[in-house]
Amino acid sequence: MNENLILTYNLASLKMIRGSLHVFAMEAEDELAQMKYHESMMKIDEIIHTIDMALKNRNLR
Repeated sequence: MNENLILTYNLASLKMIRGSLHVFAMEAEDELAQMKYHESMMKIDEIIHTIDMALKNRNLR
């Protein structure tokens, strides 16, 4: 399978997971739970950024 396709699939999956975490964070009543959801979302954002950069670099070649 093409590596760009795999990266694109992973990117879409991470964005869906991040969206779910956002919903859970908004619904959480516990402040600690909200903070943990937010921390997880930030980590996913970093991974999303890394994949985006990798895909952009591959398209420039």
